[in-house]
Amino acid sequence: MADPGFQVQVEQLTIPIFIGTVINWGLLGVLAVQVYIYYVAFPDDLRVSKIVVPFVMIADVLQTLGNSRDAFRGFGSGWGDFNALDEVGWAWLSVPVLGSTVACAGQLFFAWRIKIIADSLYIPAVIALMTVFQFGAGIWTGVDIMRAKRFSLLHGLKPPQAWLAATAASDVVIVVAMVVYILKKRTQGFSASMEVSIKRIVKVTVETGFLCAVFALVTLYLFVAYDGNNYHLGTCIWLSKLYSNSILLILNSRARIERRTADSTASVSVDVVCHTNGNPSGISALQFAVSTRTSGTTGTMMQQSHAEKEIDSV
Repeated sequence: MADPGFQVQVEQLTIPIFIGTVINWGLLGVLAVQVYIYYVAFPDDLRVSKIVVPFVMIADVLQTLGNSRDAFRGFGSGWGDFNALDEVGWAWLSVPVLGSTVACAGQLFFAWRIKIIADSLYIPAVIALMTVFQFGAGIWTGVDIMRAKRFSLLHGLKPPQAWLAATAASDVVIVVAMVVYILKKRTQGFSASMEVSIKRIVKVTVETGFLCAVFALVTLYLFVAYDGNNYHLGTCIWLSKLYSNSILLILNSRARIERRTADSTASVSVDVVCHTNGNPSGISALQFAVSTRTSGTTGTMMQQSHAEKEIDSV
């Protein structure tokens, strides 16, 4: 039975779950398209990327199925039953556990990329520690929700606050570090095309990281400010999709889809050349070189150069 002191209106339970589920499915579709583009454009990408991409895809599919199961129960078989709406169901697994797992994979992936760009372990280590903390807090949150079994008994839980706060903090550090280190690698004498390329990298990094941090903070605010309601589920349900889509967006930003005509017009691609100055594990400078390629192929997707695959920093 539901908690007798739980006097929330039905719409406060149903509307956030409905909105969150719809957006969750929409973002899963976006993720599927991005995964397809990634495998078509980069069949020989780095092994770590080949591991991260299917991992986040499988985790997000499982997350969506768990969320959909609860939505079908609330809006289908259990429609009109207040106890069915109040039951946590699989939300303990699909939201905090799988959500923090996908976020952990994405944040550690970006920490590794920052380590490559910066040739330093300090900031990546800080990000890794914050990521491990948010992952642990997410698992703890899932355990507490599973024990409570009902949304009406989730008042005042501290683990969700720690989970969402650590997630947002890690996202902010990732954005700042990526932008600072990429801009530091800029050297004098770049052409206008190269400046555009660097700005594109910074823009994609800021946009993806900023969105993840903002919605983590929004979810935290809704959970704290409206304790006892399910408003936070309107964003928390699909929060993991932001991380997985961000990973694929960064990876796919290296590809370009171009349309060619029969007269074989020339195209411009960007190659990333890595100079290590004798240090095979680090990068002392990034030099961007423009090469012009001519082909008669129509509808070709440009792939990254061999050097770009090795560094995979942008």
